Amino acid sequence: MDKIYHQRFTLAAKSFITIITLFAVYLFWFKSVMHVTMGFVVVLVLVAVIESVIHTTYKITSDGNLVIDHGRFSKKKTFPISDIVKMSRHETKLRLSHYILIEYGADNCVSLQPEDENALMDEINRRLNQIDETV
Repeated sequence: MDKIYHQRFTLAAKSFITIITLFAVYLFWFKSVMHVTMGFVVVLVLVAVIESVIHTTYKITSDGNLVIDHGRFSKKKTFPISDIVKMSRHETKLRLSHYILIEYGADNCVSLQPEDENALMDEINRRLNQIDETV
């Protein structure tokens, strides 16, 4: 059975979206062609960021893969759970947020920020234990 975990909406993401929105409003405030053009570019970036934040999911498939999907505008990353070498929790420098760092394969790393970190880590550990038992 597939399990899906959604990304946590962090303070950093909220702050970034707020700042970019205020910058777009500032650019549209001036009614020159250059400012309006730059404002549309900033709005496009804003849409891409919001899309990525809202639609990021981490899916553990029944065939033993971890699929990381960052929304419609980016490519999915898929790798077997059996390739996971190490999984650990880390905090950012100012301790405003935390994430899971997964090392897999030959020197590959990926960071995840699921809403329920414990459930995701428990499910990955459970799947790794099932793989170890079958081998």
